[in-house]
Amino acid sequence: MIFKRWFKPKWQHENPTIRQLAIAELDQQTPEQKEILHELAFNDGTEAVRRAALERLNEFSLWWQASKHESAERLKQFAEQQLVQMLLDNRVSAQLKQQFIAECHRSSVLEKLAIAETDAELKLQLLLRLQRQDLYLAALQDPVLSLTQKQSLFALIADDKALEKVTRHSSAELLPLLQTELSQRQEQKQKPERLRKQVTLVLARLNAVREKTDIAQAQQQWTELQQLWATIEPELHLLPAEEASEAQQKHQRIVQLTDAMLAPRLALLAAEQAKQQQQAQQQKLLQQFTQQLQMLQQQTGSLIAAGDLNAASAQQQALDTLTAQIKAEQPDPAVLQALQQRIGQLQQQLDQLPLLAEALAQAARLLAELSAQPLPVAAQAEKAYQGFKDLQNHWQQITRSAGALLPQQFSDSYQALVQQWREHCEPLLAQQQRQIRQLRSKLAEFKRLHAEGRFKVLFGLWKGIQQELTELNPVQLVQLEKDLQACSEMIAELTDLQAYIATPRKQALIAEMQQLLDEPDLSINDRATRIKQARAQWNTLGRADAALEETLNQQFNQLSEQAFAPCRDFYAAQDQQRAHAEVARQQIIATLLQAQANPPQGRELDMLLQQQQQRWQQAGAVSREHFAMLQQAYKAAVQPLKQLQQTAWQQAAEAKQQLIAQAKQLAENAGGPQVEQVKQLQQQWKLLGFAGNRVDQQLWTEFRAACDAFFARRQQQRDDETAQLNVWRQQVSALLAAVSSLELTSLTESQLREQLQQLNDVDTADDKALRQQQQQLRQQLTGQLAALEKQAEAGQYQQLFSALAKPDVVAADLPGLYRLVFNQQQETMSRADLTLALEWAAGQPSPVELAGARQRVQMQLLSDKHNSGGNLSQNELLGRWLQHGPLRADEADLLARVRTLYLA
Repeated sequence: MIFKRWFKPKWQHENPTIRQLAIAELDQQTPEQKEILHELAFNDGTEAVRRAALERLNEFSLWWQASKHESAERLKQFAEQQLVQMLLDNRVSAQLKQQFIAECHRSSVLEKLAIAETDAELKLQLLLRLQRQDLYLAALQDPVLSLTQKQSLFALIADDKALEKVTRHSSAELLPLLQTELSQRQEQKQKPERLRKQVTLVLARLNAVREKTDIAQAQQQWTELQQLWATIEPELHLLPAEEASEAQQKHQRIVQLTDAMLAPRLALLAAEQAKQQQQAQQQKLLQQFTQQLQMLQQQTGSLIAAGDLNAASAQQQALDTLTAQIKAEQPDPAVLQALQQRIGQLQQQLDQLPLLAEALAQAARLLAELSAQPLPVAAQAEKAYQGFKDLQNHWQQITRSAGALLPQQFSDSYQALVQQWREHCEPLLAQQQRQIRQLRSKLAEFKRLHAEGRFKVLFGLWKGIQQELTELNPVQLVQLEKDLQACSEMIAELTDLQAYIATPRKQALIAEMQQLLDEPDLSINDRATRIKQARAQWNTLGRADAALEETLNQQFNQLSEQAFAPCRDFYAAQDQQRAHAEVARQQIIATLLQAQANPPQGRELDMLLQQQQQRWQQAGAVSREHFAMLQQAYKAAVQPLKQLQQTAWQQAAEAKQQLIAQAKQLAENAGGPQVEQVKQLQQQWKLLGFAGNRVDQQLWTEFRAACDAFFARRQQQRDDETAQLNVWRQQVSALLAAVSSLELTSLTESQLREQLQQLNDVDTADDKALRQQQQQLRQQLTGQLAALEKQAEAGQYQQLFSALAKPDVVAADLPGLYRLVFNQQQETMSRADLTLALEWAAGQPSPVELAGARQRVQMQLLSDKHNSGGNLSQNELLGRWLQHGPLRADEADLLARVRTLYLA
């Protein structure tokens, strides 16, 4: 600063700030000044100066050089930022940019370029240079790269899971490509293992071929497996080399062993196949000639059935021709024998053409007779079906005579008639047999019950038997005649015995009905029960004596009606009450349906449902069949209103639960502002509707507990705050009192500063009295410190000027602040001028005779201020004044003048 020479260029000034300011005045277009900027940019010792010079030059090559060789990390990073920014702003030629990317080895710079680059080709080149998986993954989401460029990055991303995560946020165009890539990778991962399993399986199956006993199947499977191996073998390179070689060796050994085993067996197979082929050829001949013989036989039968015996006889020539063809083919003996047997049968039929013609005529007549017979009714089914079976036996005899010459239409017609008769008669016959079995079973049951003495049920059983007998035909009745005769005799004996027993009992029941008429106080239920029981007993007694039966029945019926009259009147009254109850219930339903059109809300809806439900319960009984219908209508009418009620209850419950949650939250942090909030919650609770009998009281209890907890916590907080405030006031008062009691003049500077710091740390909050006391103490301490500092400064000046008054003064005699500058002899301005400068800086007058010199010094100081950009303080001028060292004898007046400036 003030110790250097004055007329050096500003860019060489010791002060870095001045050098930095001087850079702005240098022109980077002028070669000489540009060289100075270069020198400052790379050789200056201050980072800020180097940065300013680089910014003034602002050339890409220089930023590049600084990013590589700059020692200051911060400036180095700034240079990198400038490089990147210039590259991104396209302030660099494409060739230079390509060269930079190719030669740059700073991954941080390349990474910044890769992230911000907008040119797709350069961005891809940067990504390939960096070889970073995270950048590859980020580039897949970058819209700068084309779809083809992104696809080229797939192979560079090794982490399948990371690639799979990209699919969750990828574009619609990229997603199919990513999925395909992942599928192919998964396929490639699984392929060696699948190939290994496939190789093992195919070799095992090839090896197992030798164990097969069927040589034909073994040969077929061997061929198929060899073809399969041919498709697998080109992919063996996917397996480890040793494993692939071992598989090929195993295959060669299996091939050698299998070929050695199959060769002799294949020779035998070829012979066997030739034999089978010969047999197949013979079988084919047999089938061919058999079909021709059958056709010839059918033609002959048709001619015979048509009565054309001449044409049928002409079939002999066709048979002779076919026989000659068979001999010409020279079939095997077995085939020839089978064909000759058929030829013999046909020849025999041709020889017996007259007899065959008669048999066919009989067959036609029999078919006509069978067709003419009508299907029998149920009563005639058994006899008619037996006659039909006799005709069937006759048909069998005719067909045996005709043999294979019987026309097919004859056989079809016969089978249709047989099917028709069987479907008609067999169900009828089965039903008749079932009826016979059932009646035999009932007759046996009748005899068993009679033997056991259970006579009451026999009359009903016999009545049922009589009804079923009407459905039987005379033939069936004959089968049951003996059992029916025995049961009829038994029932006759029981009828006589029943009349003997029933007459006195029926008379007793009539007397009981008469007695019931004489008991008017009997309850309706008891009366009805006794009449019902008497009627049931009367029905079980059966018939009385024939002469008395009708009279007794009339008397019993008349007395029963008279005895039941009070019950009938009672039941009529009950019916009328039920009718009134039904009308009342219908009115309730109508009221509910009317309420659905404009349903009430809140309490009104609750009262409506409660009133109507109470009316429904008190409406009285209705008939069972009407009650079900009314109950269904009532449920249909009340259900929508109940749903509205349940919805309102649910909404009220949810709203109350929200209020409870808010109250609980406020209770956890009870404070002054929350009081009004809790009161608002209480008011809101009053406005909410009913939430249901089961829930409402529970919610109220929970809400009340939360509010009580809030006010309890708030009261506790108030008590705690009051206690803490009292303690705090006591502590602050004690501290202020302790500071106030100190004798400030007896304290050192450090003690005063410690007390001031302690006083400043005290928080007096909103306590006005404590804050005023604190402010007063702070002013006292601050004033005492200022007095001490002024006293110390005056002591230093006293020491300084006392030492300077000595002619042999040395630096050690001076205060430590001035020792370094004393007697440095580097100051160019004279001590007399510096004295004038000190007087001018202190605003004190100089001797009158020195007015011109003072003005000159003043101009020089102003010039220095303009050149350096800073002000010279009075202490700096004193330091320059001290550089002249001890005072000479002629400078005593100068010391006196300077002394008066500092020690008045």
